[in-house]
Amino acid sequence: MTKINSARHSRTKDPMAVKIGKRIAQARKMAGFKTAKAFRQQLPKWPENRLSWYEAGYSMPHPGHLEIIAKITGTSACWIMFGLGPIRSGERDLQAVRHQNLVYLFREAEAGKAETVSRFLLGIKLEARQLASYIDNPFKHIGERLARRIEKACGRPRKWLDEQHIESDGLCVSFPDDLRELMTLYSEMDVKGRQVLIELAQTIFKHS
Repeated sequence: MTKINSARHSRTKDPMAVKIGKRIAQARKMAGFKTAKAFRQQLPKWPENRLSWYEAGYSMPHPGHLEIIAKITGTSACWIMFGLGPIRSGERDLQAVRHQNLVYLFREAEAGKAETVSRFLLGIKLEARQLASYIDNPFKHIGERLARRIEKACGRPRKWLDEQHIESDGLCVSFPDDLRELMTLYSEMDVKGRQVLIELAQTIFKHS
């Protein structure tokens, strides 16, 4: 009888699934579930290892499963899947906006000369490893003092880090140029100007 050696196959991780898995784990922790086991109690019909495999990046989550995770954790399914848009489903929370803007400013510094990043770190008074912890973890608290230091170091006006900007929003960047321009104009208008713009757009739409 021929002896067949059964090789033990090791599963490979999908790079995109790994990123999604990290966001699932972050959403779980933000919702107060320190372990995957504790979170699984909210998912009684799921196989025991499904969540762990998702978080580890071995499996690409089903869209329906992402919706369930998002609902339980109070996060956005779009953010979990693509890393775009607000982290929370119902609001553009302050920390999410600050993190998004910080990442944008850092990428901007990275695109410059080598000394630009050094000046950036010096200006915000953080070491490279400390900054990396903020970049990699959207839930790491960015306090008032740090937010104001970042703005000052980058030549941005006070409270700039607390506001949503078209150029730093990964979701908005994917929009057509004309739509982004319109959104930029709208965001820079006061309440009265926005209402006029909306009424004008509605009039044009009715007669087009």
